[in-house]
Amino acid sequence: MALRYDFDMVAITPEGLPDEFGDLTVTGVAAEKVAMFRDAQTANALKTADAAVRTYFTDSGFALSHFDSGAPTGRFAMRDEDARIAVIDRLTANLETHDLTNAAWGTFDFDAFMDALDAATPVEDELLAPTKKPTPEHDRAVAEARIASRKDKGRRMMALGGSLLGLIMIFYVASQTLN
Repeated sequence: MALRYDFDMVAITPEGLPDEFGDLTVTGVAAEKVAMFRDAQTANALKTADAAVRTYFTDSGFALSHFDSGAPTGRFAMRDEDARIAVIDRLTANLETHDLTNAAWGTFDFDAFMDALDAATPVEDELLAPTKKPTPEHDRAVAEARIASRKDKGRRMMALGGSLLGLIMIFYVASQTLN
């Protein structure tokens, strides 16, 4: 069976932070996006290639795991177009800096990958269907991260309130001593 070389751009949020961490409009910080093949067999083929090949792909922005956004074969989410172009630019630039001359690619076919990359077209985000429902463990981990974030926010607000109260007291004492 031929490998499928479609990939998705996946926002990686550091572990322990709430899901909103990577939302630029909410936090002002964008999550890092990495490319992941949709097909587990393709990701596994890349894992079994020579270290030089794996390094070339990871340095170019690929993670050695898989994720399926639900986009149809040969299509990708329109919102990921800029991130995909950045990955393609890094793939191109890294061809000059990584020596892949005698590298063993295993079952990973670089020419087929490049053909799939060239043929892929964007699809409207609304047409994408989620592939799986989150697991209860995932829901619990997300809930714990959100609670931890809210506790930290509450502590920051208390600290800010205490600092403001301290400043008010200093100004009050200063004004009383100057009179």
